[in-house]
Amino acid sequence: MSWSRLLLWTLALGLIAWAVMLWPAVPEKIPAHFDASGEPDRWADRSLGAWLTLPLVGLGLAGVMEGTSALIRRPGAPGLNLPNKDAILALPGESRQRVLAVAAAWIRWVGVVSLVGFGFIQVGTWVEAQGAGGQGWVLGGGLMLLIGSLAALPWGLVAIDAELKRQQALVAASGD
Repeated sequence: MSWSRLLLWTLALGLIAWAVMLWPAVPEKIPAHFDASGEPDRWADRSLGAWLTLPLVGLGLAGVMEGTSALIRRPGAPGLNLPNKDAILALPGESRQRVLAVAAAWIRWVGVVSLVGFGFIQVGTWVEAQGAGGQGWVLGGGLMLLIGSLAALPWGLVAIDAELKRQQALVAASGD
């Protein structure tokens, strides 16, 4: 199992487990939405659905990221939408799979960054519900989602391109 897969599912399931563990102590009112400054602007009555919304969205996100990474690795990768798609598909099977494995890991790492952001927001929700002011946690989670997502795009594309060039060089050196 790859590190990206292990971390993705550990975070997704950990977020759910943490929320379920805290459920008995959740107060009667919990923040349901935060404004751009991290302050709650809508509150909800205590309900399992309201409390578990973000962890369940995180679990769904992990599933989507895992499913997408599996689709990318399929032979021929018909749904592949990456720069240099033709060059990737022109590689022989094992070399192509190595490049696609980098792309699949990249997709899962985007999910990991997003789940960390979700975790910060969930902690902020808990802290705010306890009356302690969770603004810093919520803003940290929002920044993680925004900056992490923006940073992940060029990082992933550079990693995929580097692996493509490495595989092309190996293929050229082997004479295939």
